[in-house]
Amino acid sequence: MKLEQSDAELFYQLWFPLLDFVNRKHHVCPETETIDRRQGVDTRNAKKITDYLWSHIEVIEEYLAAAELPNEYAQIVTGWKQRKSGRYILERHLKKGSMFISVENGTVYMVKGLFSTWAEMLGKSPALLEAVLIPFRGSIISDGLVVPYRVCFGKGAIGAFKETYMNAKRNNTIHFSF
Repeated sequence: MKLEQSDAELFYQLWFPLLDFVNRKHHVCPETETIDRRQGVDTRNAKKITDYLWSHIEVIEEYLAAAELPNEYAQIVTGWKQRKSGRYILERHLKKGSMFISVENGTVYMVKGLFSTWAEMLGKSPALLEAVLIPFRGSIISDGLVVPYRVCFGKGAIGAFKETYMNAKRNNTIHFSF
């Protein structure tokens, strides 16, 4: 499952100006003059900027003070302070989203893609990923800069991932939003 196209567009409408602000104010990638979706951005530079953002979350407040966003949009961006960074096992793909299991604590999240489903982007599960999960309009998405690791899992590991998912399903502990 992925976001509605209008929501995916809105995400990027909010995301790129935030990255541009972070880069301009904190000179993370000084060789990058402007971050604009129409012009594109080098993925490595975007990753450096987002790494800075997520490790200096107070920058979101600086951005909101300067950006003068409509209240609804400001609330969306404010919600990103709740981000969940880490390594995840993408356990399975379902119609409503894909199941991400936190390697750190076993928490299970239903995560939607932006313009493409996770199955379209990464293929068959399970997969080990480094990702930042963020809330967006009652759903969970990623910041778009996911790092997949080329790892093959044996039957025992696959069974353990499945059991973690099934326990979360039985106990109604799957997180659909933050």
